[in-house]
Amino acid sequence: MRSIVFINVPKEEITTFRETLKKNSIGGCRLFACDTVQDVPLLLHAHRINCMYYRIRGENYLADLEYLRLAAHDVPKIVCGSSMGKKELINIINWGSIFYYLEEPAGEEEFVTAVCNALVFNVGTGDRYGFFRHHYIREQIDKLNKIGIALSSEHSLGKLLEQIISQALFLARCDAGSVYIREKDALVFMVAKNNTLRNRYGKGYEARFFKKYRVPISRERISGYVAETGEILNIKDVYKIPLKREYRFTDDFDRRTNYRTQSMIAAPMKDADNNVLGVLQLINCMDAEGNVIPFSKNLESLIQSIASQGAVAIQNAKLIEEVKKAHMDTIMRLSIAAEFRDDDTSDHLRRMTTYSMIVAKHLGISSREIELLQYAAPMHDIGKIGIPDSILFKPGSLTKGEWEEMKNHTIYGARILEGSSSEILAISKVVALNHHERWNGTGYPKGLKRDDIPLFGQIVSIADVFDALASKRCYKEAFNIESALEQISTSRNSMFGPHIVDAFLDGLDEILAIAKDSAKPGPAVLYPLHGESN
Repeated sequence: MRSIVFINVPKEEITTFRETLKKNSIGGCRLFACDTVQDVPLLLHAHRINCMYYRIRGENYLADLEYLRLAAHDVPKIVCGSSMGKKELINIINWGSIFYYLEEPAGEEEFVTAVCNALVFNVGTGDRYGFFRHHYIREQIDKLNKIGIALSSEHSLGKLLEQIISQALFLARCDAGSVYIREKDALVFMVAKNNTLRNRYGKGYEARFFKKYRVPISRERISGYVAETGEILNIKDVYKIPLKREYRFTDDFDRRTNYRTQSMIAAPMKDADNNVLGVLQLINCMDAEGNVIPFSKNLESLIQSIASQGAVAIQNAKLIEEVKKAHMDTIMRLSIAAEFRDDDTSDHLRRMTTYSMIVAKHLGISSREIELLQYAAPMHDIGKIGIPDSILFKPGSLTKGEWEEMKNHTIYGARILEGSSSEILAISKVVALNHHERWNGTGYPKGLKRDDIPLFGQIVSIADVFDALASKRCYKEAFNIESALEQISTSRNSMFGPHIVDAFLDGLDEILAIAKDSAKPGPAVLYPLHGESN
């Protein structure tokens, strides 16, 4: 069935046009009415349009025709207007790339001739249009596949949410977006991106304007309505939401940032069981010239697809995080048990593990290797399970024989951890065996020098020594921070390599913050790296 779009034409007049076409044997045509040219893209996405009939109204017709030219270059356009001079007519033809011009009042014969010619011309472009439409659909599917692959390969929840927003902004060609995660009966605002604010304020604008907060799920808010109903909302202008709607737009953010939210689409992030895990909210769809336009109806299914992909990825990331936390908790408990100590040992393991991660970060080690180190570092002294209590808990100095036995904890630890196919245990073995080696070769158990010492062993060594210096032990009082740092600095090129000391000092502010925070009363935690969450 052929379709004709009428722009700036009253609906009752369109009925007359329909009868005229039927009378002249041009039947089976769908006629659509558009109040403005901005409504045309929605029809182009939903239907195959064969012809456009535009009636000039007001002084902005040149801009309208340019808009139609960009939106539908291959669709024949019939323009109808009052009598005008040759110059104005040439401007219309040149500006709007029109197919046919009718002077008002146009007669029936002229109108039918223009439509017939336009439809005949459109047959020649139909195959091309079909090809481009097929190509467009295939391109969107390809984008969704790539997005799905990208999301499935990311297991860090924070980075995953960033990915979801970035991919959605690209897919929907919009200015801003945010993700809310559902936690029981509330939505937690997690992450947002806003290109306008980034261009206005530069790098770091997120920390300035976006803070995590919780809002109860309620139908009075757009995000809450979507979370509760599971319905997608596509709003042309959030400031013009009809009063009969349950939800309202809150303009706090706009007033605080001098931003203007206009078009918005909010999609539920559903898992395979249709449970809403969160809400993906996109703001201000943009045309090719950077103007804000409504989100196309055709985009809804695409955005819902990426929201659903995001929901599954979030669910997987949360499960992986739970497994990692359980894994880490098991490692910490076994490491504490190995030394038969009290809560001081627990705090020491958590601090030195986080110190190790900070040093590794400033050495430029990859995030994956830092995560491996997070699991390996607490097991550095697991070999102490083989050391007799009389030596392990002795308050005074050790005899030479006792000291030689104490040094064997590195070998015992390596034996406990060897023989596994687990990458974590393989790294843990390296750490347990080498964290007492020294840069100048005076360490144990093998007396390795310089770069012969595995890097993870070097990193854990400086973290372990600093925390031992700054902490009270059964055989000594704690050094003050200044004295502990002086010991680290003077041990450059003897106990520690210069690059290790430099990385330690580069992360000193983070390390001291952890040391200070550890002194506060409260439950023991594994301290996160600065700027990251567990």
